[in-house]
Amino acid sequence: MSVFILTSCMLGCRENQKKEVTLESGLRYEIIKPGTGIIAENGNEVIIEETMGYIDGTILYTSKDRGVNQPRFVLGSGMVIEGVDQGVNGMRMGEERKLIIPPNLSKREVYPDFLSPDSTLVYTIKLLTVN
Repeated sequence: MSVFILTSCMLGCRENQKKEVTLESGLRYEIIKPGTGIIAENGNEVIIEETMGYIDGTILYTSKDRGVNQPRFVLGSGMVIEGVDQGVNGMRMGEERKLIIPPNLSKREVYPDFLSPDSTLVYTIKLLTVN
């Protein structure tokens, strides 16, 4: 008599597993929710919903409070920090990603008082529109 024990993972957890991707630049991301629309590429104007915080979970900023006035930029043009440019590139409309952005990819000309230049930042981004 053989006994087989099926775990929830044996029953299809591959579809539910989140895989973290690390780019050569050091940017890390995972897809929270896949999208089904157009793929964002350099040169496209995109509109995103974003939440920014620290690794410890502290939220520093969210665009969710802005209603219809969500962040809009041209991908790859340097209008946003390099980590966001890289993290949004290749997303599909409707996709949500968690980006872990090292300090070298979050350099700014001017830093707000609440943000240290040496911080690793965590963004949750939803791609709303690709033009």
